[in-house]
Amino acid sequence: MNKYPSPLIIIHWTTVVLVLTAYATSGDPTRGATTMDFLVGQTHVLSGSLLFILVLCRLFVRRLMPVPEVMAHTPWLTLAAKAGHGLLYLFMLLTPVAGWLKLSGKVTYFDAILFELPLMGKPGPLLHQLGNLHQTIGNVFITLVGLHAAAALLHHYYFKDDTLRKMMFR
Repeated sequence: MNKYPSPLIIIHWTTVVLVLTAYATSGDPTRGATTMDFLVGQTHVLSGSLLFILVLCRLFVRRLMPVPEVMAHTPWLTLAAKAGHGLLYLFMLLTPVAGWLKLSGKVTYFDAILFELPLMGKPGPLLHQLGNLHQTIGNVFITLVGLHAAAALLHHYYFKDDTLRKMMFR
């Protein structure tokens, strides 16, 4: 079995935690009636921001380190795996950017408890539309994440191959 390099395994599972955190805390971070609402909104923005930075690091590390070949049992599954991974990367970048644009269209300064998120002021019409699609883009992304997890489980339990084990620590 050819495993993923340890840095990529760590980045992968950290990404999972950030995606689940962003999903669990989703909502409008500018509309908080209570301190808890505010903290939930801050957690959402922080996890999305960290996800974006981590994905950029992940793309860099992936260029430096060899990764195992895709284990697909048919040419169609190979194509599906490559397309799925490409879409995951696209949406891991697009979702936080759309959220940032959405936030930029609502407020001119976002002072968080743990960090200050620089905003761009009012985005132009096209970027404003992308920001308005943040929730839809996020829902498509979380659907892709679910399909990705289901595919890993399918490989593990149905095909009984090492696809899932390649991304595990042991």
